[in-house]
Amino acid sequence: MQNNLLRFYLKNRLSLFGVGEDYDRAEYIVFGVPFDSTTSFIPGARFGPLFIRLFSENIDHPNLGELSFKIADLGDIISTVDVKWMLKRVFRVSDKIIGDGKKPIILGGEHTLTLASLKAQTKYVQPRIIIFDAHLDLHSEFMDTRINHATWLRRFLEKKKSKVAVIGYRDFSKEELQYAVENIDLLLSSDRIQHDQEKALDELSSFLHDSNEIYISIDIDVMEPTNRFGVSNPSPNGLTLSQMIKMLKIICRKKITGIDIVEVNPLIDMGGAASYAAYLISYILASQQI
Repeated sequence: MQNNLLRFYLKNRLSLFGVGEDYDRAEYIVFGVPFDSTTSFIPGARFGPLFIRLFSENIDHPNLGELSFKIADLGDIISTVDVKWMLKRVFRVSDKIIGDGKKPIILGGEHTLTLASLKAQTKYVQPRIIIFDAHLDLHSEFMDTRINHATWLRRFLEKKKSKVAVIGYRDFSKEELQYAVENIDLLLSSDRIQHDQEKALDELSSFLHDSNEIYISIDIDVMEPTNRFGVSNPSPNGLTLSQMIKMLKIICRKKITGIDIVEVNPLIDMGGAASYAAYLISYILASQQI
C-alpha cells in the first residue's frame, strides 16, 4: 500500500512524453546518446536527450495518449568521450532492439551516432533512409579524423546497403557535393524546396514509391535557425515547420523502422530546438497510428 501511494505521487525520472519502461509491451524503444565529443563549433548537444525529454512533457497530440503505452524510454547509453565506444554502444543497443522486433527512437547527441544506428538497421532490413540536414556530412576527413559529425555519412555510403535521400542541405563543400551527386539517390536542397515545393514533394514520393520501410534521421539544424535556435552548427536559409510537415506526411505513409533526432543544443537557446524535436517525434509516431 505504501509503495503504491509513493508511486502515485512521486515521479521516477524524465522520459519522452512521460512514458514508462515496459520494454516487453512496447513497440518503440527510446534511448538517448549524450555525446558531442567531435563537435567542431558549439558544444552542448550532449544535453539534447535531457532537454528533448523535458520539453516533450509539454507536447500534446490527439493520438499520443493511446500511443504512449507502445513506447518505452530506457534512458541514456553509458557516457563516453570516445567516438568508437559511443558507436559500439549505439550499435549494440540498436541491434538488440531491432532483433527483438521493436523500433528504436534515438535522441542525440551529435549526428555521428546515426552511423551505428544504420549499421544495425541494415543488418535486419534495407529501409529507404531519409536524412534531414543542413549539411551533407560527406567529408573524407575532418579535423584530422575519419569518423566524426562531418564524415559519418561518407563512411556509411562506402558500405551502402540502402537507398539514401538527403533533404534540406545548404552548407557544403565542392568535394562533398560531387560525392553526393555520385552516391546519393535523392538530393533536395533547401533552395530547391523553397523554389518549387510541389516538385520536391513529387520527387520524394517517387523515391519512396517502391519501398515500404523507412528510417528517418533528423538533424534539427535542417530548420531555419530563428531566435537563437539551439544547434551546434547553425546555417541560415533552412526549412520551415510547414515544409517539414508536408514532407513527413508523405514519408509517414510508409512503415517507419527507426528514428533519430540529433544536434539539439539547449545551451544556446531557451528550448526552441528541443521543443521542435519533441514535436516532430510526436508527429511521426502519431502518423503511424492513422
